Amino acid sequence: MNRTVLAISNHGTMLGGGEYSFLDLLTHLPPPWKTYAVVPAHGELKRRLAAKGIETAVIPLPPIRPWNIIENIGSLKALARMCRTSHPCLLYCNGSRAAFYGGITGRLLGLPSLWHCRIAEPDPLLDLFLVGLNRRIVANSHASARRFRSYAKGKVSVIYNGIDPQCFDKDVPKRPGALENVWKVILMISRVSKWKRHDIALEGFEKIASVEPSAHLFFIGARDERETDWWHYLREKSRTSPYSARIHWIGPVEDMHPWYRSADILILTSEKEPFGRVLVEAMMCGVPVVATRSGGVPEIVRNGIDGILVEPGSADEVAGAVLRILRNKTLRSTLVRSARERAKLFSLDTHVRRMVGLFEEVVTP
Repeated sequence: MNRTVLAISNHGTMLGGGEYSFLDLLTHLPPPWKTYAVVPAHGELKRRLAAKGIETAVIPLPPIRPWNIIENIGSLKALARMCRTSHPCLLYCNGSRAAFYGGITGRLLGLPSLWHCRIAEPDPLLDLFLVGLNRRIVANSHASARRFRSYAKGKVSVIYNGIDPQCFDKDVPKRPGALENVWKVILMISRVSKWKRHDIALEGFEKIASVEPSAHLFFIGARDERETDWWHYLREKSRTSPYSARIHWIGPVEDMHPWYRSADILILTSEKEPFGRVLVEAMMCGVPVVATRSGGVPEIVRNGIDGILVEPGSADEVAGAVLRILRNKTLRSTLVRSARERAKLFSLDTHVRRMVGLFEEVVTP
């Protein structure tokens, strides 16, 4: 039986954990599954897919707006043409815009489509339509699954993103040149978007820095080009901080392994984080985590067992949790030991196995 999947991505860049998970899945699908991919623009995701030998086409996915109707139709025609040449048995759609185009194309050609939803915030204008359009929905956490409430009953499966532990099971790499050995390194790894709440991390760090002279805060991740005002606000807030010399904006990093191995703590201050890939990566590397108690985070981190959870928006709680870990070696060791075991639940092997099982369900008559 045909086992070809046409995978469609919302984005052409490595925007966040969703794109990394998409890439990992496609490059680890076992035989007899064969993959073709579609991205909306040339970029890093296409380059990485091509490097793994996955044939990838660029088909724009314009915003779904009445004034884009001609472009929308053109993209649907291009997807249909690709289906006729690649002969997929399934359209796998990574994101809501991909699910719109893939869902319509699948309906027109009599092919099943699967929507991978990685965002917990609902879209009232689009969700009902997409739920009806796609045969099944994958949510990356129970928090994301709650987006659909009762109207998608029976269609939604929760499958956590998977991380390959072998990526972090290496010899300890050289410490990044920006770090001095005596520093207490606090990491926040995230795209610089408002909902990630870097401002809370900054406020919390000022409280930490006032009593811990060796503490340094490192922000790693690209700025969100849709929110450049927020980026400039944060940079100005950092510049005018009394501890500005200990606040470092690193930007995107290709290999996070040296940073994890050099970190003392990872913090994640997001509101309504749908999953939290960086938490699992840090836990695998033995880095204690402090994160907000919201979204899918509590599904990964058990408070006081695998890490410390704090209330969203509370810089005081962030600072208190970080200082507790820095000052209590016993607590740190306990959290790290438990977190390493907990992280095994989110392995790439488990993710791929469950996704393949769902693919089989969708395509089996």
